[in-house]
Amino acid sequence: MKREKTLRQKLTPFFFLAVAIPIIIFACLSMYRLERSIRASLDRQIAGNLNKADQCLDMVLDKYGTLLYDLCTDDEVITLVEEINRNQDGLEVNSNDLRRELSHICNRNSGIEGITVITAEGRTIYYDHLSASSVSSTWASEVTAPAITKGAAYEGITEPVSSGKEGVYMLRIARRLVDYEDIHKEVGTVVMSINEDLLTEALDAWDIAENYLVHENLIISAPDNKDIGKTVDEIREDEYEYTSVVNERTGFTIYNRQSLRAYHDTFYEQGIFWLLITAAAVGVVFILVYVLTRPYLKEIDTIAEAMNEVEQGNFRTEVAVNDKMPLEIRKICNGFNEMVKHIEMLIEQVKAAILEQKNAELSALEAQIDPHFLYNTLDTINWKAIERGEFEISEMVGALADILRYTVKNAGGETSIEQELYWLRQYIILQSAKAGKEILVQVDVADSLRGCRIHKLLLQPFVENAIKHGMKRKEGVCRIDISMRSTENQIHIIITDNGTGIAASTLAGLNSGELEKDTEYAGNHLGITNVRKRLRLYYGEQADIYFESRPGSYTKVHLFIPAVPAGEGGTRS
Repeated sequence: MKREKTLRQKLTPFFFLAVAIPIIIFACLSMYRLERSIRASLDRQIAGNLNKADQCLDMVLDKYGTLLYDLCTDDEVITLVEEINRNQDGLEVNSNDLRRELSHICNRNSGIEGITVITAEGRTIYYDHLSASSVSSTWASEVTAPAITKGAAYEGITEPVSSGKEGVYMLRIARRLVDYEDIHKEVGTVVMSINEDLLTEALDAWDIAENYLVHENLIISAPDNKDIGKTVDEIREDEYEYTSVVNERTGFTIYNRQSLRAYHDTFYEQGIFWLLITAAAVGVVFILVYVLTRPYLKEIDTIAEAMNEVEQGNFRTEVAVNDKMPLEIRKICNGFNEMVKHIEMLIEQVKAAILEQKNAELSALEAQIDPHFLYNTLDTINWKAIERGEFEISEMVGALADILRYTVKNAGGETSIEQELYWLRQYIILQSAKAGKEILVQVDVADSLRGCRIHKLLLQPFVENAIKHGMKRKEGVCRIDISMRSTENQIHIIITDNGTGIAASTLAGLNSGELEKDTEYAGNHLGITNVRKRLRLYYGEQADIYFESRPGSYTKVHLFIPAVPAGEGGTRS
């Protein structure tokens, strides 16, 4: 027997053959080879550029290092400086001769912007080529001798010196003046300042790369003078790759900043190429899928129309099963027909259940006592009591009526603290009558809090427990104090009674919540358990409660709830 193919089995080979295999294989191979080729070429370019920049920098420094070395070993110069150190410089003849020598060197060699000689006695003699002066300079006279351990010392300057309208950045090369007849004799130090442009030309790279000279993480030479003085991190950008090499002569680091734009552009163009191929392949696949799936989609449309009929309430709709369709389509048709029959049966059952429920609700409503009838009856009893002078009974009936109205109307909703306190007073009146003893009530609540919102009957269980358990065996005056204070965004409610108190073990169980797990205790103190649940329901973690007591003296309930001003909150009373 020939095995029937499903819709998925018929379509899957076309997708894989037309799209997945050629695109994935050729695209991956092509992009991989291209990436390796470009990466290798780029690495060679960067290595060559760094090597060239290092060599060119050495050539520039060789030239000016040689000039500085010749100056520092010139016997005539050393003699002049020694005479100046011995204060044998009448009419500054020696100083002038030294300045003349410095000016000749600066004028004969382009790029040298100034030379400063610092004698062993601390005297500074210089020539400023920028201002062509040896007696007045804004910078040459301020040059100081750097620390020189051996040979020449190199120092990059990150602040420009003034030269007309533009600032000039420099690199300083320093050497000691050496008297070879006495090499331990301190003569002085010569500092040659060369223009930073010489370094930029030496480090010049091709258009897609830039070289920076860095000393102690500060840029001292850059293609753009605005970058001098910045750190390498400040010039880093995502579109560049950074490599470096250390110049052995100076200890400076040459940073190569290589643009990756061409690298990325090549990948972008290759990606566009494969995207076009993908688009063409998808177009072919779309045509194939359209042609192949047309009869199946037509069958699905027929099922969708039947579903719309069912949505309109026509449960007599049935879809014809075409034996030429794949297995999945036939399963859907058969399943749809069975589902419609089942739905029709369920609807009839639901209608019958709703009718029965409606009849039950009507019976329950008919059995209920109208609350208005109860209120009017209590009001009639109240007037009868007044007519007969039974004012205590009248007060109790009135309190009972207020309590019923308060509890029945919008049960579980919110009310004001003022209304809750009024209700508590009525409740205590009835409890006093029931207990057969007077219970004094003292309320200390600021006017600003009386309008705040609070959930109904939140305080009643604590008052009930105080009367039922704390004052049952209490001799003498029975008293309940209710006070409220505002603490940040909460209201701190304290209910205090002067009853018999709570045992230490019971108090610990109340505060830890362990007694709620005791079914016997929870059954006798249902109100406390319910209050904890209601607090979690109403306020979540924003509310808290704990108990304080001294046996034979008092019990205090501390309740913390969020402060909800009048006009805010949820359900109103």
